Amino acid sequence: MRKVVLLAVILLAIPAISMAQKVQLANNSKCDAISQVKLYQEQQAKSANEQIRLIAKVSDRYDAQAMKSQGIITGAKAGDIVTLRLPISKLHLVDNCPEILQYSVSHPVFPTMNRTRIDTRTDSVYQGLGLPQAYTGEGVIIGITDWGFDYRHPNYNNNGVSNRRLLQAWDQFKLKGPAPEGFDYGTVFTTRTELMQAKGDTAGLYNYATHGTHVAGIAAGRGIDGEYMGQAPYANLLFASFYLDLASWMDAVQWMKNVSEQEGKRLVVNNSWGMYTLGPIDGTSLLSQAINNWSDSGIVFVVSGGNCGDENMHVAKTFTSPTDTLRSRADYYGYHENGQNITIWGEPGKSFKLSFAMVNAQDSVCFRWVNTANGSFYLDSALVNGNDNLSFRITVEQANIHNNRPHILLNVDKNTNYHIDIAITAEDGTVHAWNLASLDNGAGNMGGQFTQGNSLNYTKGDNRYGIGEPACADKCIAVAAHNAQGRISGGTLADFSSNGPVIDGRHKPEISAPGVNVVSSISYYSDEYYPPTVTYTYASRNYTWAKMSGTSMSCPAVTGIVALMLQADSTLTPQEIKQYLCSSARNDEFTGPLHARDSISDSWGWGKVDAMAAINEVLAHVDITEADNSWYEKSLQVYPNPASDRVTIFTGRQTPETVTVYTATGSVVMSKQVTMEATLNISALPHGVYIVKCGARTARLVH
Repeated sequence: MRKVVLLAVILLAIPAISMAQKVQLANNSKCDAISQVKLYQEQQAKSANEQIRLIAKVSDRYDAQAMKSQGIITGAKAGDIVTLRLPISKLHLVDNCPEILQYSVSHPVFPTMNRTRIDTRTDSVYQGLGLPQAYTGEGVIIGITDWGFDYRHPNYNNNGVSNRRLLQAWDQFKLKGPAPEGFDYGTVFTTRTELMQAKGDTAGLYNYATHGTHVAGIAAGRGIDGEYMGQAPYANLLFASFYLDLASWMDAVQWMKNVSEQEGKRLVVNNSWGMYTLGPIDGTSLLSQAINNWSDSGIVFVVSGGNCGDENMHVAKTFTSPTDTLRSRADYYGYHENGQNITIWGEPGKSFKLSFAMVNAQDSVCFRWVNTANGSFYLDSALVNGNDNLSFRITVEQANIHNNRPHILLNVDKNTNYHIDIAITAEDGTVHAWNLASLDNGAGNMGGQFTQGNSLNYTKGDNRYGIGEPACADKCIAVAAHNAQGRISGGTLADFSSNGPVIDGRHKPEISAPGVNVVSSISYYSDEYYPPTVTYTYASRNYTWAKMSGTSMSCPAVTGIVALMLQADSTLTPQEIKQYLCSSARNDEFTGPLHARDSISDSWGWGKVDAMAAINEVLAHVDITEADNSWYEKSLQVYPNPASDRVTIFTGRQTPETVTVYTATGSVVMSKQVTMEATLNISALPHGVYIVKCGARTARLVH
């Protein structure tokens, strides 16, 4: 017979079990419930002088120097979103500062080629086939935010002092300094000598890893004698080994922004990591707002879409009556190092209730219903069954400050003998739930299954709504993964590639790139082993290239293509880059006719990334609009435009330069040396769109 034991009975009957600890959370318009709980835990576990990190939204009157005088350090600034670092004892100053509008705790995070180049058509771009020139990413900076960098690896750093491609690296874990200008922690390496002496980044929670080295090679590696070359082999690189939290990541992006502005080059930031329990996964979080603000300033963000496509980690129900109930079993898997996170979000303004039970083959122990309508609180307790107990923590949020959605986060400690059964009810609205791993550092980006268990009345999970942070940010480019197309096989979607959409209805991911068995560089210093695909001896060391899979690999494939696009037109906005990537995406028998249906797939986005088509799209939309008073030095003036018989080309320069006119497919139709200005007779040319080039400057001509 199955027995059911209520928590309240257990707590009264068994003195050895600690009483449940319940904390009522304040109705704080500045701070979300998850952050309030984290701060409470930090205050209980740490001394008053230990530091915490926050992400905050501030008014235009915010004074960073005034806050510094009070012991609160301001780091990155993305529009009205900043990072803060302060002693726990100073938290009341944040609450009382009217210029700090909202804040959240900086949550922990976790990381998520030949055939790649052929599949993405990048090999044709290198050769300049059908293009005005070859594009290799030269003049563009790719920032890699990751862990496991080998600064010496010849895949991107074997060109000597005067022609090095790895410009700088910031190791936030290394304490000796010097820190980058404007920051006071970590060590920055700015010269080749410093990089060579440092060798690689410091071991963090993920030991001496190689993830960052592999990602960097896909985005911008030079390969071995033309083999295993990355997407943008002449782009410059910045590496940031960031602390395992979001505020440190934002500081890393700010540093990269500072360096790129000093270098006078465009920046694209690669983010091969992602999480689901950081906060709202609908693009409203402070992190998403920061990404959107930075995108408006010109930084391009490319983000891995996630690796949970092969897990039915999501379950949802639209409720129409108070008697409706969603029941499902959240299965447990051994790779959950610390247990499970079950995160549940409702619709704005519509409450829901949750109950859960600890279940094995013989019996179950149930916990009472929790209602989001009854306010926000945090409970640290346990379910007990004989000699077994299951410790859990539950955070209830009546209405999240960012999106007004009710929210419950259930953290369950590791226990392989039991499943977790959940029940959710609501009067109306749609409720979504995700079953996720809980890692030792509190992060979670791996999904577990929702199953029917032994009951036909239970709802089986699905693999939809799998786009987490930061991929759910509106203005980033979220990347799915597929098998690279070979001569006789490949082309299918990777089974692990996470599916959209986002719970607010937006379509994600935007694009797909190869992410299965991608060959790239491995850190010489890594304590992880990957069977080498090829070994290359350089400077008396054997460097290896090996295969990895994941959207962590498809993401830098797109990052490198963005660098090619920025080389073709450095004035492109992030929105234009996203638009051109999507409008030029390749459709085939695997993606289906997405463009023909004017539709976007929750798995593929607009289709498979096509570097050749994207570059042609850029060249077809080159505009002569300029942003400053030196427009005559930077642009070609082509007028009238459209033109019928004659067109005037104004270079704005006193020295003779060659002006070349190309068809949209790259064929030269006219070439002439021009000093300042010249008129060309185009009456004999077929009508269409042409590209006019003079050195690195480009304009579009409609005839």
